[in-house]
Amino acid sequence: MRSTLTAALLPPLIATAALAAQVDADSMRDAEDVLHNLDSRISLQDKKALDDAKELARYFQQVEGHFSAKADASRGVDLARKSQAHATAIAAAVEAGNYDAAMDSLSDLTRSCKACHEVYKKPR
Repeated sequence: MRSTLTAALLPPLIATAALAAQVDADSMRDAEDVLHNLDSRISLQDKKALDDAKELARYFQQVEGHFSAKADASRGVDLARKSQAHATAIAAAVEAGNYDAAMDSLSDLTRSCKACHEVYKKPR
């Protein structure tokens, strides 16, 4: 029984550790660049915004894994989940051709990013 439980839990733990390891200063800067591109592409009603939104949704899944691995970061987990939901909403809006809704969700995403940075980002 014990080995079955361990075998069942090991893959999710490894996946969480792998996700957590991928969130660093470089990946954060890359995500910020994608966010800026997304803003421009939504303003231009460019369908490439869909790729940016999907990339950010994947990134925030990694961020959630990063904070989930920490004992005292429940707010980070919550903000990462909200950010992922906003990025997913942007993707859906772009797919539907509703760039006004995409811009509204982008504003929500930007606020979520700022809230997380206020709590977790170290000053330079």
